[in-house]
Amino acid sequence: MGILITLSFSGFLANYSAAAFQVAFVPMAKYFGVPVPKIPQTIGYNLLGLAVGPLFWNPLSKTIGRRPTYLLGSILFIPCVIWMALSKTYISFCLARVFAGLTSSFSQTVPPSTIADIFVKNIRGHKMSMFGVAVIIAPVVAPFICGLVINSRPWQDLFWIVLGLAGLQLAMFFLLVPETLWIEDIAPASHEHAATEMQPVPADHDVKSKSFEDRHIEEGTSVPALHAGLPTGHCGPAWMPWQRPGEYFRIFMSPILMLHYFTISIPSIYYGSIFAWSVGITIVLPQKFEEPPYSFSSIALGSSFLAFGLGGILGKWSGGIVGDKVVSYLERRRGHRQPEYRLYALFPIFPFMFVGLLMVGLTVDKQLHWMVLLVGGGLYFYCLSAATGVLQTYVLEGFISRSMDTQAVFVFWKAIWGFAIAFFVYEWGMESSFLTEYAIQGALAAGVGGLLCALLIWKGHEIRRWQGMPIAK
Repeated sequence: MGILITLSFSGFLANYSAAAFQVAFVPMAKYFGVPVPKIPQTIGYNLLGLAVGPLFWNPLSKTIGRRPTYLLGSILFIPCVIWMALSKTYISFCLARVFAGLTSSFSQTVPPSTIADIFVKNIRGHKMSMFGVAVIIAPVVAPFICGLVINSRPWQDLFWIVLGLAGLQLAMFFLLVPETLWIEDIAPASHEHAATEMQPVPADHDVKSKSFEDRHIEEGTSVPALHAGLPTGHCGPAWMPWQRPGEYFRIFMSPILMLHYFTISIPSIYYGSIFAWSVGITIVLPQKFEEPPYSFSSIALGSSFLAFGLGGILGKWSGGIVGDKVVSYLERRRGHRQPEYRLYALFPIFPFMFVGLLMVGLTVDKQLHWMVLLVGGGLYFYCLSAATGVLQTYVLEGFISRSMDTQAVFVFWKAIWGFAIAFFVYEWGMESSFLTEYAIQGALAAGVGGLLCALLIWKGHEIRRWQGMPIAK
């Protein structure tokens, strides 16, 4: 449990840092001498770092190991937090935001691989959902803390809080998280297994000849439990990057090559879009609720985000536990297991995505009671949290022997969408209407999501087989 808590905390902290100043747009704009809409754009710069950072962290975690990667990333994140707190110009702050995203991005892709290392298939969705909820609720907890602090303290104190949390993260990784990268003991002359995660597994590949990691995943047991009857191994580093630069470069390119798998990229692109609409809510809300007729104080404004956090926590049940139960039920009924079975859990929530976003647009445009927006936003975060547990686990299980690469694709599209929306979500609503904007977003979230899940349930297995992805028999 300590491992899972630490992994979830790291995912939480990276996203908390991204939203740490959510209620401080006005004082920060005055400090840097820029228009208020410029400040939320720096959230996008942080997400840009989160998008590209896994290209650096993923190869390290596959070679030097998971634990050294966690420790190195945690150490490098600390000076970036100090840089953000001490920035004197807007440009300096933007650069600090990018590097903070880069150094903390390990927390978005490596932890899901550790979860896959240590948890069996029957509870993997539930555990992944716990990690996903931590990531989802961070941007709504941060404004609450921000509202309390900014009411009487300078905005820089927001990042000194992040610095304290970053120190706690480093201590937790050092004390609680062991190495989980499993390395088979093979002949030194052969380096083939070290690149197992790089090699696609043919669709008709026999289970007996699969890699150790593939067998571990499909049989749903922990790595040590498979020790009997298989080559011996150990948890620890595989090799150092400078020892095999060519092989390291291939591993570096692996997540980029993963983009061509339809069942990895398309769900990730879709998830990125629905995540972006949640970022849009958190950007528009403070700018609108600070104005008449609402005129919220900083504490009230920060507290309003807790409604979204409540929705995110409740959505964990639908995304993780229900997803696992649906897969287990269909596996018993049909006699075999497919990742696509998990997608059935999403169909009931799609209509609520549309309703939630519509309520947000109506409140902003028609100046309805502020509670309508909080209920609508909370409903949408419920749906987003559920979708996170289902889609992130589906992407992971689609090519679980290269789970870190799948998560790099997942996080890339999530962060790129979040980066982009910070530059147009408020302007879009001001130029047309927020009702039109959020109605369109809701229709896309529900309609595209329903069509995508139906397509993947119908043809996902055949698509994965056609593209040479691992197919369990």
